[in-house]
Parts: sequence; structure tokens; C-alpha cells
Amino acid sequence: MESSIISVTKQEQAKTAIFLSAVLIVLLVGSVYISQLVFQEISKSFNIDILDARFVFSLSCFFYAISFFIYGPLSDRVSTKLLVLFGCIGTIICLGISGVVDSFKIYLFIMSLTGFFAASVPAALFAYTAKNTVREKLPQAMGVMISASIIGIIFSRSIVAMMTDFWSWQVAFIIYACFIIFACLFIPFGMKQATHNSSNVSIVRTYCDAAKLLLNKKVIIFLMVGFLLFFVYLGLSSFLTFYLKGAPFYLSSTVLGWLNFAGMSAVIGATITGKLSQSISEKKLLIICLLCVSASIGAIGYSSNLFCIALGIFSLFLFVFGIQPIVISMLNQIVPHNSRGAISSLYLLSCLAGGSVGTYILGIVYENLSWSRLNLACIILTLVNVALAMLGMKLIKK
Repeated sequence: MESSIISVTKQEQAKTAIFLSAVLIVLLVGSVYISQLVFQEISKSFNIDILDARFVFSLSCFFYAISFFIYGPLSDRVSTKLLVLFGCIGTIICLGISGVVDSFKIYLFIMSLTGFFAASVPAALFAYTAKNTVREKLPQAMGVMISASIIGIIFSRSIVAMMTDFWSWQVAFIIYACFIIFACLFIPFGMKQATHNSSNVSIVRTYCDAAKLLLNKKVIIFLMVGFLLFFVYLGLSSFLTFYLKGAPFYLSSTVLGWLNFAGMSAVIGATITGKLSQSISEKKLLIICLLCVSASIGAIGYSSNLFCIALGIFSLFLFVFGIQPIVISMLNQIVPHNSRGAISSLYLLSCLAGGSVGTYILGIVYENLSWSRLNLACIILTLVNVALAMLGMKLIKK
């Protein structure tokens, strides 16, 4: 009787921890993306060119990505709870400061720090999930974690865009920081069991072992798949904002916020492919999803009908994030079990670095060529990604 009560209590604690972890991932991942739909308003506040406003996202995303390599191996040595609190407090302070500064250079620096602090939360929780899930359930478990990240991206962009139209982007950022403060109040109750690795391996050796993973050809190829995927996805998403706010659409930030909710399909994609991978070849699913990403880009870039564009956004999110649990699962099968935390962080780093670089380079394409040429470049890169994925699969077979 007593053992059954203890078992029920542990299950309830686990459910509470999972729910709180999902909420924290939603808010902290979202804090990196909150500027994407309000570039125009930011450019007006600092009296800069609207294309220069993209650096706000590029830098925050870049530091967010790089920080995964710092926090990934560190999560093997430091309590998950400590890393989560560190990231939350740092992000709250940065968002608060960003709403009151009047220098664009200082603002860029603060938003870069936001990316640095925010990364500690998903890095800690992704690594923990990867190391504590059996292989058969790993794609599904990672699908749940990725779903929380996706909701964070969509929720943050949409809610901040709407609040910006109602008040201002400065007020929206400060209110968003208050959301994180509220979530932090539940950390002592929802995360009672801190994860700590008592291994005698030095922190330097931990980072060296993580770096050695980059010597594996199969690892490099699948990291490149993630890099190119997010190069296209985040680069295209950033300039879709400019495209839809201009002729012939002239959409407001609020309408863009509602349109952004089409991206909720990403949750479906991550969940479905996580489950399908248990009955269908992961390799086939990966190729199909990459080809569908290319078709989605075509629907977004070459249609003048808002419904078709919304449908393209829906399918783009569906397949981009449907790919994530597949690739993460394949990477975790390539590396040793004790490197699962590091490889998950390296993959997220490659994806987000791709998004940051893509926003910068595709900005040059958009500025000097045209929207249609930008879309053509994205389609070509996606087809290159298909070839990379096929090469990686051949190496796995050997």
C-alpha cells in the first residue's frame, strides 16, 4: 500500500516537472524570436533602416546557438535546476533592459545576451531527456520537447506582435519578461529533483569529448542537414515579414501574428513523425519531409493569394519540425550513449547557427535581387539537403 502511494506521488511529481519544463521551454525559446514580426517598429524606434533591424534576430539567434555548445557539455556536470534558474534570471534582466535603452548598439548587445542566457534552459532539458530515454521512445520523447520549442516560437512572435500594435514593442518585451518571472515562481515546486552527474571526468575533458564528435563524417553530414534546413526556414521566415508588410498585402503586425499561428502545424509534424518513425523507416521519412519543405517554399514564394501563402506556412512548419525528431534520433544512434547530451546540443547549435547565418545572407539576396530569387535560392538549398541526407544514409549502411 505504501509503495503504491509513493509510486503515484512520483508519477505526479514527474508530470508536474514535465509540464513546467514545457512552459519554460516555450517562454525561453520564444524570447529569442520575439523580434521577428516587429522589425519595422524596432527600426522606427532607433531610426535605422528596416533591413538593419534584422541584426537583432541574427545576433540573438547566433549567441543562442553558440551557447548550446557551452551548456550542452556543462549539463553533464551541473544541476539542471541551477542551469534553468541561471538562464531564466539572465533573460528576465536582459528583456527588462532592452525595453528602456535608446542606443541601437547597446540594444543589439543586450539582445545577444538574451540569446546567451535563454539557451541554458532548452540545452539542459533537451540533454536530460536524450540521456534518460530508451532508444525505442527517443523520437517520440524528443518530439514532445521540440513541440514545446515550436509553440514558444509561434506564441512569442504572435503575442509580441499583437501587444506591439496595442502598446509598443518595448512594453511587449517587458510584459514577456513578466511571463518568465511568473513561471520561475513554480520552479522550486515543480523541479525538486536536480540532475547532477558525479562523474570524475574533468570539465575540460567533457568539452574535448564533445568536440571529438565533429570528427565523425556521419555526424557532420547530419549536422549540415540541420544547418541548411534552418538556414532556409528562418531566413525565409524573417523576410516573409517584410514581403507581407509591403505591396500588395500591407499586413499589420496583428494580422501577421494571427497568420503566424498557422505554424502550430509544427507541433503536429514533430508528434506525427516521432510516432511514425517507430513503424516506418526514418530514412524514407526524412527524404519525404525534405522534398515537402521544398514544395512548401514554392507555395509561399510564388503565390499572390494569401490563403495559399498561409497553407504554405502551415506545411513549411509541419515538415521542418517533423524532420527534427528523425535527425536527432539518427544522431543519437551514431554516437555513444554518454554523448547523447552533447550531440543533442551540437545539433541544436547547428540548426540555430544556420538560422542566424541564413537571416544575414538571405538579407543580402533580398536587398540586391528580389523576393522570387530568394525563394529560388531556398528551393535549391533544400534539394542540396536531400542529397546530403542520402549521402549520410549510405555512410550509416556501410
